[in-house]
Amino acid sequence: MPFKNNSHIKSVKIGEVTWTHVSNITKKEIDALKRHFGFGSIDLKEALPPLQRPKLVARDGYLFMILLYPVFDRKDKTIRSSEVDFFIDADNLVTINSDGLAPLITLFEKCHKADKKQRDSVCNAGDVAHLLYNLLEQQLEAIFPMIIHLANDIDEIESRMFQEFEKDLIQELLRVKTNIVNVRKAIQGHKTVIRQLIKESEGRFPIDKLEAYFERLVEHTKELWDTLENQKETINALHETNVSLIDFRINEIMKRLQVFAVIVFPLTLLAAIFGMNTLYTPFVNHEYGFAIIVGLMLLGTVGMLIYFKIKRWL
Repeated sequence: MPFKNNSHIKSVKIGEVTWTHVSNITKKEIDALKRHFGFGSIDLKEALPPLQRPKLVARDGYLFMILLYPVFDRKDKTIRSSEVDFFIDADNLVTINSDGLAPLITLFEKCHKADKKQRDSVCNAGDVAHLLYNLLEQQLEAIFPMIIHLANDIDEIESRMFQEFEKDLIQELLRVKTNIVNVRKAIQGHKTVIRQLIKESEGRFPIDKLEAYFERLVEHTKELWDTLENQKETINALHETNVSLIDFRINEIMKRLQVFAVIVFPLTLLAAIFGMNTLYTPFVNHEYGFAIIVGLMLLGTVGMLIYFKIKRWL
């Protein structure tokens, strides 16, 4: 085993191809891959953080491909991007991912644990083209549950929006909106990169027999993108609707406060007038002066309320 001293690099032989997976990339792993495969230093360094853009580069003897995939964090319910680096030649597939993408790890472990005679059928791979297609398909299929989850979040937000006002709804809206944007950012380059893969693989490894299957991956990417586009428009519309509802509620509150101020102001003025220390203030020295003054205030209040109702200001 060429990588027996490195626990982060594992290999498995599947038919005619050797799949090597790197679960954590540091300078130590870069040096080991460079010594064993002869990959270029520039390509290997791009496997290190930060995230790179999706792309495919044809080198002498191999193809170097970068793809991003969305990862759902169950703790804070957010989606972020995870990078997978591919080094591809006729006999080898090298994948690098430090985030432990579930579909990638699941497929690798399944292939690694399978009996040598059964690996071709278990992994649905006999050459690098079949293995690569199977891996890319598994990764894309894992995105669809996230899309369904986002759709459910949108439906929940829509149902809550027209109920009692919730302060947390704004935060939930922004969370879902950000998640949709992050999924779009992750997969936006897939279509272009996979089509470049089909073109650049000619003469390197037998992908021509699977061209229709790789084109299907492109169609899956387009389907995901169209769904995300609809979700983006929906969440934007809900966000605008929520802003309008908040503005409406604020206006209703301000209107009630203004009506209250209009009612209270004359009463305050009336109380101030009768509170003047003058000799001939009406009702002040009357036996029922207090009741009369309070009655006038109540009468004025009721009159103003009736007037506001007639004008439909309440």
